[in-house]
Amino acid sequence: MNYSLKIFSVFGIPIELHISFLLLMLAIYFVALFNLIPGVSLTIAVLITLLFVAVVIHELTHCYVAVGYGVEIERVVLLPIGGVSQMKELPKDPHQELRIAVVGPLSNLVIAGVLYPFYLYFGHALSTDLNFLLYYTILLNLLLGLFNLLPAFPMDGGRVLRAYLAERMNFIRATKLAASIGKQLAIVMAIIGILIVNPFLIFIAIFVYVGADQEYNVSMTNTLLEGIRVKDIMSSEVKTVNPSDSVDSVLKLMFQHKHMGYPVIQDGEIKGIITFHDISKLPEDQRYRTVEEFMTKKVVVTDPREEVASTLEKLTNNRIGRLPVLENGQLVGIISKTDVMKALEMKKTTLSQ
Repeated sequence: MNYSLKIFSVFGIPIELHISFLLLMLAIYFVALFNLIPGVSLTIAVLITLLFVAVVIHELTHCYVAVGYGVEIERVVLLPIGGVSQMKELPKDPHQELRIAVVGPLSNLVIAGVLYPFYLYFGHALSTDLNFLLYYTILLNLLLGLFNLLPAFPMDGGRVLRAYLAERMNFIRATKLAASIGKQLAIVMAIIGILIVNPFLIFIAIFVYVGADQEYNVSMTNTLLEGIRVKDIMSSEVKTVNPSDSVDSVLKLMFQHKHMGYPVIQDGEIKGIITFHDISKLPEDQRYRTVEEFMTKKVVVTDPREEVASTLEKLTNNRIGRLPVLENGQLVGIISKTDVMKALEMKKTTLSQ
């Protein structure tokens, strides 16, 4: 998600193209314009573009309803496999989740339903290319809507199923059962794909299986961490280093205290963070050099009042192991991914007793 380009905004929500999608579309149009592959014409390229317009509409309907429930939308990213709406948090109310989930596929079915009468009455009067585009736009929207209603994560049907189940059991059990059903459906799809030798169906089955597993893990983590704030699990006694300290002295500190990263502080202000990864490969005859030369100056930080689930997202998205905790610009602690994992294990143990 880090390699995407903003193309426009709708309802204040940034719509971004992932670089892989952009390259795919450029390749398709290049192939079509120069007729490099038989059957891949400019009409096909336009059809694929219309398909992704339908995907944008699909995602925006999710966002529109979600915003109505007070859900904050960070962005919509278009990928080669479809669109992803990045919501900060889905509502736990099953009725709200059901409505947010179902409107996406419904929008595609509505598009197909509106265009079909037009095709029946006026399709014969259109040129061959326009007739082709209209027919397959209807068909693809119909398939997109129905496919997303399959009761399996990460499709919308999986969320609809979870919302239905969550009215009858707790959220964790509902997520676990919905994910299990999704995995079983994926296995059936994979078996059918193998029997009929259909690589595309096998790919979809793998996508569904992995998506169901990820959805369960993310939901489980967010639910277990709910209500836990950074101040509850952070380390308040933080060892720091100075920008002028030598690499050698910092390495000795790391080995002595078994901590692999330290905030770099000067005159009470955080200047960066230095990790074992930053300096471990430096030759011994160069270890007289200062921390300032190797530290990461653009520091991602958190706040004592921040939800730990949000902090874990920062750690994961930035691929880092620890975050300085700042309050009013002052360093008051540090939180690591290990701290979060320990909190998760303790919560799991408490729930299992």
